[in-house]
Amino acid sequence: MNLPKLRTDRSRLVFGGLAAIAILAVWGAQRSAAAPGQMAQIGPGAPLPVFVVNEQTLPDDFVPGSTWRFETWTVPNAMSWTARVERVSGGWAYLNVYDAGRSASGWYYVPQMPGRWQRQ
Repeated sequence: MNLPKLRTDRSRLVFGGLAAIAILAVWGAQRSAAAPGQMAQIGPGAPLPVFVVNEQTLPDDFVPGSTWRFETWTVPNAMSWTARVERVSGGWAYLNVYDAGRSASGWYYVPQMPGRWQRQ
């Protein structure tokens, strides 16, 4: 009987196809990363990247419910936005960032963000 062999061949074909799709997806994701010389998107839709170290301090009174103005001098442009603190955990804060009628929420590692925080 050829049915068991057919199922095995079909399983290998399906597994091989899924593996190929996964490899292409990873390759495509790596190729879509910003090339040198491209401008990064910065703002509520694409917040600043941060680098994590062991420091875990937040500004004084950085508590849920407070609102803060953030200003940075990073290259290529200085920028600022306002954020409402929703939750904190160590040096991390879940912020609702808003600027120019747009908003986005996410976790930020506040101690390593290059800029200045002012309570509003």
